[in-house]
Amino acid sequence: MLYIIMVVVLQALITLTLLISLIRNRESVLNMLLLYIVVVTLDMGYEYFIIQKFGYESVLYEIPGSLRVFKGLIFLYITTYLINARWRDKLKYLIIPLTLVVIHHAIALSAKIFGLSWADIAIQSYKSYFIYYSYYWVASLSVCIYLLMKHRHSSTHPLARNFRYLACYVLMGVLVFWAVYQLGLNTLVYQKIYSLLFLIQFGWILYVYMVTYQNNLKEEPQNTYSLPVPKETYQYKDLSKIDFITVQNAITSFYQDSHIYLDEEFTLDQLSSHLKINKADLSITFNKHLHSNFHEYTNRNRIYHFKQILSEDPSASVIDIAFQCGFKSKSTFYKYFKKEFDCLPSQLVH
Repeated sequence: MLYIIMVVVLQALITLTLLISLIRNRESVLNMLLLYIVVVTLDMGYEYFIIQKFGYESVLYEIPGSLRVFKGLIFLYITTYLINARWRDKLKYLIIPLTLVVIHHAIALSAKIFGLSWADIAIQSYKSYFIYYSYYWVASLSVCIYLLMKHRHSSTHPLARNFRYLACYVLMGVLVFWAVYQLGLNTLVYQKIYSLLFLIQFGWILYVYMVTYQNNLKEEPQNTYSLPVPKETYQYKDLSKIDFITVQNAITSFYQDSHIYLDEEFTLDQLSSHLKINKADLSITFNKHLHSNFHEYTNRNRIYHFKQILSEDPSASVIDIAFQCGFKSKSTFYKYFKKEFDCLPSQLVH
């Protein structure tokens, strides 16, 4: 019996550790998809262990695994990243209540195994979560699909559309399972089929990795330039050492071909890393040849990207698009918009 507790605690620790570390990473869509696989695999492995050890009739099998509660959070986090929602970091606060569910599961299961007098009360209180679990899971998927549909024109991430398909597929599977249960059919048979359908999800995630890898290969020739980066830091006393034409072409090509600068946390360091060009060379080129600085040039390009999105979907929310284009505040957005077009966004549309 102690093996069961060890399995529960171990899978919980693995998942919680990965979740806490990955949710801090703004560029972790692929890692979050991997975490989803880990959660599903560990949850299914736990149920398989219980079935093999005690059979379907065991009361232990009737105690649902707790890690599945993280699936909704993972899907929501991926969605908010794909649409570049400003409130996505607030999702980390959901880790606390979901972690309490995992702890409650371990305590209730331990009490049952050791035959403690309050074990049945603990199990019943734990199982009460799962009266609402289906609603939580369906609501999470529905919110994901709604947000992805709402921002389908403004989202520039290559995975947005494919992830929308995955969310629809998972939601359809959940609704079919719910219908089978409501109709009084053999849910055990469908549950086995439903488990096999996870293979399609895993296959899709593998496909996402392949597409992402191909996109990276396509972007490399555009974002990589054969300008040597000095190993040591040096002061430019002779500006003739800088090939300003090459650096300027690299900068303008980057902002034309890439949407990385739409991340609100985009920095000069990142630009330097993408272009393989020294930061000092970039700064001097911005000032002397592009008559700007890094922040002004970046925000100007964000404004023109905003204009393009708004022209394609005039009914879209101005502020939502502004945030998706990388602006951290409304005041900054309006400042640069007025500076560039000398009018309001609504006037630009008309």
